Amino acid sequence: MEIEELQATWTQMSEELEKQKKLTKEIILKMTHQNYKDRLNRIAIPEKISAVFTYVVAAIILLRFHELDTWALRICGIITLVILIVLPYFSLKYLNRMRKLNVSELTYKESIVAYEKSKQRYQRFMKFTVYAGFVLMLIILPVTSKLFDGDDIFSESQGNFWYWFLPLGMTFYYLFTRRVLRCYNNNIKKAGIILKDLE
Repeated sequence: MEIEELQATWTQMSEELEKQKKLTKEIILKMTHQNYKDRLNRIAIPEKISAVFTYVVAAIILLRFHELDTWALRICGIITLVILIVLPYFSLKYLNRMRKLNVSELTYKESIVAYEKSKQRYQRFMKFTVYAGFVLMLIILPVTSKLFDGDDIFSESQGNFWYWFLPLGMTFYYLFTRRVLRCYNNNIKKAGIILKDLE
């Protein structure tokens, strides 16, 4: 009778140990998933705020588009609208793909592969955004100047405006984008480290 009781107790303890292991693994996966999402939310929240801002600016330009009375201003207005509408959409789309990665449903290898693909796609898009942002910085000036001041930069003499704006604007834009990209890349890298720690 003692051997049977020992075997029953041993079997019961083994089952409880397996349940504990499974529960511990599930808790670790949930915590990892939450930490991963929290790290990417450090990018997503500013992106969402800036998307709202750019859509408001695009709506203002669209509502007042009829005030752009020359072909050069209209071309600048159209390019500005396209950049202001398309870039935030794709930025949030690619970022959401990275955020929706669910490590508890995928194997370790599948999680890493999916993360790397999403990361590369988002980082390529961010590089494109830097160039598009520089173009936007240049072409939004004539549009906003016309819409808010009534000045047509193309037909009126602007004095030394372009001589001081281009160097200052380029310097500010370079420093700003460098800092933002560094912050984004660090958060993306740390999110990847969280996933790789699962192994």
